[in-house]
Parts: sequence; structure tokens; C-alpha cells
Amino acid sequence: MKQLIKKRDLLKQFIPVAVIATVAAVLLVAPAVAAKGGHSADPSCSISPNPATVGQVYIVSAVGLPTSTAINLWVTDPNGNTSGSPLGSAPTSTFNLNESSSFAGTWTYTFSGPTKNNPNTTVVYATCSVDAY
Repeated sequence: MKQLIKKRDLLKQFIPVAVIATVAAVLLVAPAVAAKGGHSADPSCSISPNPATVGQVYIVSAVGLPTSTAINLWVTDPNGNTSGSPLGSAPTSTFNLNESSSFAGTWTYTFSGPTKNNPNTTVVYATCSVDAY
């Protein structure tokens, strides 16, 4: 009987220690994995305010863009006409641009760049639209 009590006491002492060790390991490892890009979110794009009046300045924001490559901005107007501008690289993976629409309709902003394995092709990183009225 005495040996059974000792095993039970050891088990009661072991469980809290195991839980604390597990929690400590998760807290120590999670920031390191996040810093190394363990799981990175896809780039995204947003426009504020949206909708906007014709001629009103709005902010086109893109986050999560690659930092080591050239970024291009493509603007498509409501008639389907597209124009492009090189933005360069994003040292902080973010662009915030002041834009406005010259006439009513949906304007689309697309952020793109060269494909890593083939610089002659491009990849679209993020796209967003604003409704101008």
C-alpha cells in the first residue's frame, strides 16, 4: 500500500511540472517560428475610404509584399484601361499611396512583381478596388 501512495504522489507532482514545461516551450518557440516566417500571410490590399467621391483622395494600402523585389502598381479604370507604374522595392513590405479617381466607376489597383524563378514573368501579389461615385 505504501508503494501505491508514493506512485500517486509522484504522479501528482509530475503533472503540474509537465504542464508548466509544455507551456514554457510553446511560449519560447512560437516567437522564434514567427520571426523566421513559420507561416506568412498572403499580401493584401485595402482602400480607405471606400467608396469615395470622384476627385476625393483615398489611401491604397498594400501589406505583406516581398521586400527583396521590384513592385509595380497597375491601375485599371472603369473603362478597362490599364496603366502601370514601377514603385521599386518595399523595405517594410508595405506601400501606402494617395490616389484619386477622375471619373465614376470601379477602379482596380494591382500590385505585382517578377516571379523568382523566371524574372521575365510577373506574379500578382494583391488586388483591391474602390468605387468612385
